[in-house]
Amino acid sequence: MKKILSVLVLYLFSITIISAETVVLDIDKSVELALENNLGLKSSRIDVDIKKRASDLSWNRFIPTVQVSSTMMRWNQEQSGNILMVDPTSSLGFGLYDRVISSSYDLPRWGLSAGLDFSLNLSYALFKEMKGTKLDYEAGLISYEIALKQLQRDVKKNFYNILVFEENLWLMEQNIEAANSRLEQAKINYSNGLVPELSVLSAQVGYENLKPAFSEMKLGYETMLNGFKMLLGIDLDTNISLEGDIVINPIELDTEKLTGYFLGGRLDIKSMNKTVQSLENAKAGLQLQTMTPMLMFGLNFDPAFQNDPLENNWFKDIGDNWSQQSGMFRITLAMSLDSFLPWSKTQVGIKDMEDGITQLKLGIAQANVGAEMEIKTIVMKLNKSMEQLETLILNISLAYEAYRLSQEAYDAGSKELLEVKDAERDLNTAKLEVLKEKYNYITGLLDLEYALNATLEEIKDVSNE
Repeated sequence: MKKILSVLVLYLFSITIISAETVVLDIDKSVELALENNLGLKSSRIDVDIKKRASDLSWNRFIPTVQVSSTMMRWNQEQSGNILMVDPTSSLGFGLYDRVISSSYDLPRWGLSAGLDFSLNLSYALFKEMKGTKLDYEAGLISYEIALKQLQRDVKKNFYNILVFEENLWLMEQNIEAANSRLEQAKINYSNGLVPELSVLSAQVGYENLKPAFSEMKLGYETMLNGFKMLLGIDLDTNISLEGDIVINPIELDTEKLTGYFLGGRLDIKSMNKTVQSLENAKAGLQLQTMTPMLMFGLNFDPAFQNDPLENNWFKDIGDNWSQQSGMFRITLAMSLDSFLPWSKTQVGIKDMEDGITQLKLGIAQANVGAEMEIKTIVMKLNKSMEQLETLILNISLAYEAYRLSQEAYDAGSKELLEVKDAERDLNTAKLEVLKEKYNYITGLLDLEYALNATLEEIKDVSNE
């Protein structure tokens, strides 16, 4: 028993250790997890599956409607029937009679009937309905692609944003350490009578003021990590560590070439064009449905049981015990005439759909202009980031030179250690600013890829043509 308990304890302990392990993620693994686990993307996949099934089975409109029914009834009053028969006393010979008499008989109190109905309506509009399901499926594929591309972009942007935030958090820790060192130095100087008490108080205020800001940053960092985990579709209790660097490869961008080549392939433009196709198909379907004949087929059977269903066998002597009431086969050709009137509800609906299509086409034209402006804005921001990076990289060189000189002066005894730390902090701040601008550039490229619905390699090829 003790051995079993020991094994169980070791098993539970191993589970605890495994659950506490940190999952190391690079950018590719993060995207892979998101594509596999993101709940929003899973929902979009289900939408596509529903639309695909509807498109694949759109032919089921040609399957007849079949309805079967059965009715058990009981009359409230006794029912009887009459039958005419010859009077056997009025025989004239040779099988002839000159009188008939009426004879009554009681009908069963209970009755049983069955019904079987087939119906099928055919019109030219059915083919437009089938095409409509296909267009709806194609629109669903575009919507899914939009969700997919958005998720990939957002995962990458969040990944890089967390890397920058971690650097910022580390720099804040360095600032707090430097503020604490200044406070300790001020206390020593005050004890030695070198500075007034006000200097100590000022240093302490500066140190204490950094603590709430640091706590707020840590809270923001945890919130950012949880949001990233939710985006990846992993448990919020999972410990993760991001592995990667923000490395950029600047490229020359030609706005006119990019807009001319990729504008029509934008996913939002594709979606709007598909909506226009769907509306035009729906309009054609309405015209065919209301302004062309409809052919209707019908077949029904309604046999009734002639004996008492509670006393007689339902399946014995079926030909004698069951009688057809009014079953029939029918073919009907019908057509609406009021639909041809220009002021009819149908014609007004068609006009409304035509106006809606015109409005949507105007919206597409406006979306094209907006998309072109968006692309130009992204390219301008990317060019601006490159210019700022040149300046910020120069600042790193200057900050590094200042740090080097401070270190040399400290080694020579002409500067204090705090001054060296301040110079080092300035150098780290300059590096952080470069990192932030690299983040702006790389996320700008991600936005450009999404805006053009193209890969970075495709963008490079078109710009360099």
